[in-house]
Amino acid sequence: MIAIGIDTGSTSTDAVVYELEKHTLLAFAKSVTTHENLETGIMESLRKLPRELTERAAYLSLSTTLATNACVEGKGERVCLLFIGADRRAVEWTLASYGFESMEFMRFLDADAKRGIAPDWAALDAMLPEILREYDAVAVAQHGARENNARYEREAAARIARIGAIPVTCSYEIFRELNVIKRGAGALLNARISAEIRRFFDAIHRALEAEGYRLPVFIMRSDGSLVSEEYTLRYPVETLVCGPTASVKGAMELFRERQAVVVDMGGTTCDMAILRDGRPKLDDEGIRLAGWQTFVKGVSIETLALGGDSRVRYKNRSLFLDARRALPVSVLAGRYPGVLEELERLALEPHGSMLPMHEHFLRLRDAQNAPADARACCAALAGGPLSLTQLAKAAGTDAYHLNTEALERQGFILRCGFTPTDAILLRGGRKDDGQGAYGALMKQEAAARAAELALRFLAASTGLTPEEILDEIYRQVKEKLYCALSALLWRDAHGGRAPMPRELDALAREAFAAAQHADGAPRFYRGGFATDAVLLGTGAPVHIFLPDVARALGTVWRVSPYSGVSNALGAVLGDVCVYETVQIRTDFVAPEADTGSGNYIVYGARREAFAEAEDAVRRAAALAEERAAAKALRCGAKTLTSLTHEVRLREGATNFGIVPMGGFVTACARGRLLPEAGHD
Repeated sequence: MIAIGIDTGSTSTDAVVYELEKHTLLAFAKSVTTHENLETGIMESLRKLPRELTERAAYLSLSTTLATNACVEGKGERVCLLFIGADRRAVEWTLASYGFESMEFMRFLDADAKRGIAPDWAALDAMLPEILREYDAVAVAQHGARENNARYEREAAARIARIGAIPVTCSYEIFRELNVIKRGAGALLNARISAEIRRFFDAIHRALEAEGYRLPVFIMRSDGSLVSEEYTLRYPVETLVCGPTASVKGAMELFRERQAVVVDMGGTTCDMAILRDGRPKLDDEGIRLAGWQTFVKGVSIETLALGGDSRVRYKNRSLFLDARRALPVSVLAGRYPGVLEELERLALEPHGSMLPMHEHFLRLRDAQNAPADARACCAALAGGPLSLTQLAKAAGTDAYHLNTEALERQGFILRCGFTPTDAILLRGGRKDDGQGAYGALMKQEAAARAAELALRFLAASTGLTPEEILDEIYRQVKEKLYCALSALLWRDAHGGRAPMPRELDALAREAFAAAQHADGAPRFYRGGFATDAVLLGTGAPVHIFLPDVARALGTVWRVSPYSGVSNALGAVLGDVCVYETVQIRTDFVAPEADTGSGNYIVYGARREAFAEAEDAVRRAAALAEERAAAKALRCGAKTLTSLTHEVRLREGATNFGIVPMGGFVTACARGRLLPEAGHD
C-alpha cells in the first residue's frame, strides 16, 4: 500500500510517497511554507512528486509544527479560561508551574460538585458579554468534575453557545484526570491552537481539490498514532507535538538505531527525543511544552526555541538569538527583490542603529476585527513588505513607538530579519544543499545580496566585523544545542523533570568552549558531559551544527539523504492507538453512591460503589474498554485489531496493617485506518 505524507513546518512543507509493506521511500519533495497562503506551499510539494505514484495512494497523513511553534512563540487565539469551583488562591500560587503567566484572562465561579452546590449561573450570564467581546474562544475547567461527570462544564458551554458563536473547550471532555489547573492548561491550549489547526486542514483540502486528489486525511497525534480530521478539529491539543513526534518516527525508520538521541532542527525549534532499545521514551505525566504542563500523552520531547530561522538580535552591542522566528531576509529578498533598495540605504549608515532597522514586516492575513492601529499596519502591508521605518511612517508613528507585538503574536504579520539561515547562505552552506526548503529563492542573486547588506548593518550597529558576527551566530547555535542535550541527558539519568542546576549549566558552557578550542595540548582539568548514544540528525540545517556538538559530547552523529523530510516520512507510519483510564477509589467511610453500596468507588459516567475489589475492577475494565473502543472509532479506525486492559491497584501501610488504596484500569484499543491497511 502507498501513502502520502505531508509535514508543514514553520520553514518548509515536505512531502513523501511511501510504500508501507516494503518500507520504501519512493519519492520526496520540499517547498517553502507560505504562511500567508498555506495551500501554495502544499500544492508546490505535491506537484514535485511523481503523479503516477501519488495517484496510487490510499490515504494522506499529516504532521505539522504550526501548533508547537504557536505555543513556543506565545501565539494563538485570545482565550478566556473559566474555572468552576477551583480555589483562586491555589491557582495564583501554582500558575507558573503550569505555564500561566498571569490570571488576567481567567474568570472564577464558586461551586462544589461533591456537595451538589451549583455555580451562580446568573453571575456567568453577567460575565458573558465582556468575554464574548474580548476573547476569541473559551476554555472551561471544573473542580471535582468526576463527581458529576462534568455537569457544570457542560452547562457553562451550553449557556455560552446560546448567546454567542464562540468556540468552547470543556477540559473533562479531553482529560479525565483530577488536577483542575493542569486540565485548565490543556483546555486553554486546545482553544488557543484550534484556529491554527483548522486553517491547516482548510489549506490541505484546497490544495487537494486544486490538484485533483480525493483521499481520506489523517494526522499524527503526540503519541505517534494517527487520528481522523474530524477528531483532530475537536481536540487539536492532542496533536500538540505531532511534528516532532513524526520526526522521531521517521528517524526510527531511517536509521534503525537502538540507543540514540534524535535531534530535529527546523526553522523555529530544535526538538530532541531519546530512543532506548529502539523505542522512544514516553511522557507518562503529560507533555510539557514551552512551560505549559498538560495531560496530553505522547513521546517525551524536549523543545528548544532554536532553529535556522531564529531571529538574530543585538543589545548594547552584544548579539543573541531570540526565541521568536523571523523569515530570513535572504528569503524575503528572493520573493520581493524590491526590499534591496531599503537595505542598500541602511548599509550606508556608518554607525548603524540601536533599533533593528534592517528588519521588515510581511502581512499574513488581514486584521479585520483588530484595533484601528493594528488594521492600519496590515493595510499598509497590503502592497508588500515594509521596513521598520517604512511601516512606522505608514502607521502614523515612528520606529521607536511602533508596537507590532500583538500583531505578530496573533499571526497577522511576520517579522523578517537576519537569521542563522542567512549566515549559512553567506558561508556557502546553502549553495548545493538539496535538503533546504528555500531552494531556488536562496539561489537568486537578490537573496545573497540582502543577507550581505543586513550583515553590514549589524556590523555597524554592534562594532563587530561581519566575520565575527557569523562566527558568533554559529557558536551560539552549537552552544545552545550542546547545553540542551546535556540537560536532556542529565534529566534522563536522574529520572525527573527538574531543571539542571545552574552550576551544571555553567559547566556545560565551559566544557563546550574548551572543546571548541582544543589544540591538542594536555589539559590538567577536563570537565563536561558525554554520551554513548548516537546523535541522529533530522531537519535541513542540523548537519551543519551537529558534528561539533557530537564531538564535544564524545559521540558520533548520523544524517541521512532523507533527514530533511523525516517529519513527512514519520507522518505515514502509524495506525490508530488510544488509551482510556478509569479510576477506582477506596472510601471506607462508605459515602452514599448512585448505585450499589460498598467501599470501592468506580468513576464512570456516574459514581458506582462495590463491596468487593474484584467487582470494581471488572466494572472499571468494562468501562475503560468501552470508552477506548468508541474513541478509536471516533479517531478514524475502520476496524479494531485489539482491545486490552491493564490493572494497577495500590496498597498502603497503616496502623491497621496493609489496606487497599484504589487504583486505575487502563484500556488500549488499536485499529486500522482502512480495511485493507494491514501494515504493522
